[in-house]
Order: sequence, then C-alpha cells, then structure tokens
Amino acid sequence: MSRDGGERLHRAIEYDARGGGMLSLVCPGLCGERAGRNFLALFDQAMVRFATCGTLLLCYGAIETLARRGGSGPDRPGVPPPHWLKPASIAIVGAFYLLIGPTGLAVAGGWGNAIGVAVAAAAMALRYAVRHGVSGVRQPAVAARMVFYAALPLATGTLWGWLVLTVPALVMSAHCSVRQDRILSQRLGAPYADLMSRTHRWVPGMW
Repeated sequence: MSRDGGERLHRAIEYDARGGGMLSLVCPGLCGERAGRNFLALFDQAMVRFATCGTLLLCYGAIETLARRGGSGPDRPGVPPPHWLKPASIAIVGAFYLLIGPTGLAVAGGWGNAIGVAVAAAAMALRYAVRHGVSGVRQPAVAARMVFYAALPLATGTLWGWLVLTVPALVMSAHCSVRQDRILSQRLGAPYADLMSRTHRWVPGMW
C-alpha cells in the first residue's frame, strides 16, 4: 500500500471510531475503547467536575439521612460539637470548590476520576452499612466520611483538594473524636474508660 493510501486508511479508521461508522460494526471493541476514553476525558471540562462534586455530595447527604432513619445515632452522642466546627467545615468545602475550576483535570485520562467516584460510592455504601454500629469501633460513621473526603478530590481531579479539604477534615474530625472521649471519660468515668480500652475510634486495631 502506498503512503497516501495508508494515511487515508488511518484517517478513515479514526473517523469511524469517533463517529460510529462502518468500522463500529466490524470492530466494535476498537470503537468502544475509543468511546470510553473520550467519555472519561469529559472530566477535563469544569462543568463536569462541578456536577460530579455536587452529585456526590448530594448522594452522600441522602445516604446519611437514610442511615439515621435506619437506626444510626449521632456521630458524637451526648457531646455537642465545638462552635467553630460548622463554619470551619463550610470554609474548607468552599475553598475546595474554588479549586475545582482552575486546577481540576481528567486524571490519567479520566481513569483516576472514575476511581475516585468508585471510592466515593464505596464510602456511601460503608456509611449505610455501619448505621447500626461496628463491633470494636466507636465512631464508624466518621471513618466512612473520612473515606469520602479522601475520594472527592480524586473524583473531581482537584488534587490540591487533598491539602485543602481532606487534611483539614481529617484533623478537625480527629480533634472532635479525642475531645468526645475526654468529655465522656470525665462524665461517665470507669464504664467509658473500659469501653475505650476495648474499642478504637475509627479503624479496628489502629486508632
């Protein structure tokens, strides 16, 4: 085959793979692979990243509501959160949103974003699964939320979000967990101290 003929064939293959022409009937695998790559590349668009973030947050909120209606108690029963927690949480989420447009991207051609979405979905499933508690863990709902906050920056391709959202959320939640243990230990005494000796806060056998 001549060089010109080879180039024309190559262009025809690219055209058919993009547009679903005759080649899509003969070689559906090739076209499907290209279509998958093109679909994941949509994460390069800021609107897609914003939509992904908003959708995941709404879905997690819905799962949280269902879990509480299904028997899950508050994250920190009997211990009101510190006054600064809510405004600080709003601030870090707002800062994260400001980064989605200018710094977000399709990570590894969009496959990284897809993995982030999958991990976020797994965090939602985990949150619902632990609605009745977990043996040996005092705050499994908080642990599930930390997994979600770790997945959200990857899902939106906003890798700076690990520094702006995930790390602050981890630090604030850890502080609140330690604070809860201190308050309940002072309030309940030996029974709660015994509970602490037999269980962990978030991760069995670790912390």
